[in-house]
Amino acid sequence: RRLPRTTRVGAAAVYYPACVNRIFAGPGDVPLAQAVVAVSARAGRPVWIPDDVAGTCCATIWHSKGYEAGNRVMANRVVEAAWGWTAGGALPLVVDASSCALGIAHEVVPYLTADNRALHEELTVVDSVVWAAEELLPRLTVRRTVGSAVLHPTCSMRHLGDEPQLRAVAEACADEVVVPDDAGCCAFAGDRGMLHPELSESATRAEAAEVASRAYDAYLSANRMCEVGMEQATGRAYRSVLLDLERATRP
Repeated sequence: RRLPRTTRVGAAAVYYPACVNRIFAGPGDVPLAQAVVAVSARAGRPVWIPDDVAGTCCATIWHSKGYEAGNRVMANRVVEAAWGWTAGGALPLVVDASSCALGIAHEVVPYLTADNRALHEELTVVDSVVWAAEELLPRLTVRRTVGSAVLHPTCSMRHLGDEPQLRAVAEACADEVVVPDDAGCCAFAGDRGMLHPELSESATRAEAAEVASRAYDAYLSANRMCEVGMEQATGRAYRSVLLDLERATRP
């Protein structure tokens, strides 16, 4: 799907749609990028998607597979691009996948040139769930909620310390929010769960059993490939919590 049209004039942040969300569509009729753009505008904090995001990524996939040369190329490319997009760090860079936010904020640093490391220090990289919890929620009116939601906090979120913000957004959208006691790493790891599904099946067994023990109105997370992993484990359609925030606040 094409990315929604946005404008740089008046933007409160630069919005960087992660590769996985550009490639793997989530459930429902509203694409994640469209939901983020819509709910940000609704809160009076519009975001801008640069025209040249294609050909860039957070470099995490290169790093995780041990492709050092490719990792260095992409790490430097995305930081140089982000520095330009954000006008030298004047605007925050909002990233809509927690693993990609972690990648750009922290994991690219050892692979940057000295000049680009200086540019990176000027950047403010924000996970989209943090953006939603801290910048959007206080400015939004919730008009409808679902009865119950179960959350899958991702590993990257726990590294970033973003789990409270995930819960805050979910609690705005659902009357009851549950984080399974056995919630942990889904082991999907980008594409690893496609290549070795037995790893993800083993890692999610306890959490999946807990999720399947009752019905929920919504199954929520904030990273598309983790959502795919949990879908395969539970048979339930997981989606980004930001999709529910857009729906809950829609006029």
